[in-house]
Amino acid sequence: MIDSPVNTLFKQLIDFDKSISQPVFIQVSQQIINAIQRKYLAKGTLLPGTRVLGKLLKVHRNTAVAIYEELASQGWVEIIPNKG
Repeated sequence: MIDSPVNTLFKQLIDFDKSISQPVFIQVSQQIINAIQRKYLAKGTLLPGTRVLGKLLKVHRNTAVAIYEELASQGWVEIIPNKG
């Protein structure tokens, strides 16, 4: 897996705690939103696919799908199948 600047940024910024009651996908979604608000992620930046995100964060792919679905439902990202 080649490290893109976005993958490196995610490794540095995303941290979650599985022991608290808030679901992991919500914790990660909020951190990605924070990165967007702080302009660490510019508009139009391609985010890693769900499989890559799962590997980066060491979470199940379904959790990665839930992260992106949460971001899309709030209008932070646009999901384009097979495009990132």
